[in-house]
Amino acid sequence: MEKKSITFSVQMTEKEVYRYTLYHVYHGFSGLLGLCLSLIAIVNLVLNFNDMSNQAKTVMIIIALWSTVIDPIMMKSRCKSQFNRTKAYKNPLQYRIDEEGVTVSQNEESQTIAWEQLLKVVETKSQFLVYSSRIHAFIFPKNMLNGQIEDMERLVLEYTKNTRVQLKGKLKKLRKVKKD
Repeated sequence: MEKKSITFSVQMTEKEVYRYTLYHVYHGFSGLLGLCLSLIAIVNLVLNFNDMSNQAKTVMIIIALWSTVIDPIMMKSRCKSQFNRTKAYKNPLQYRIDEEGVTVSQNEESQTIAWEQLLKVVETKSQFLVYSSRIHAFIFPKNMLNGQIEDMERLVLEYTKNTRVQLKGKLKKLRKVKKD
């Protein structure tokens, strides 16, 4: 008989918060725009370097480095600060994924978010991101799922089937394969 629920514990780390932030920023419009502008600046530098003034070269170098080097370094610093400020990250969070939704517990407190209230679920190479709003997500690092990755995929596919929850990444591909 297949599992209808899974439980696991997540001890959030600064690295996992940073991974989420990188995914969230670089899969959004502003992150993609920034990467495109950086790429255009790099191409411009390569093709027109000898014809550019020193001031133009400096501006192009700054634009080229902004989304590829400077912004990720600043994000790392912000993630470290956020991680240190967030009390919920100090102790492990207990999660239960079942037909009711996603239940998160810590100490004596518990809250369940119904599947219908979620916006999207993304499966990246290293995490499941379960968005409860446009910018807030539960972060489930795959290395903390205790070998339950396939169960997680199966349950998300099953419980989001008749909802408006968007699936992204591997989950979207799995849904498409199941339909075919």
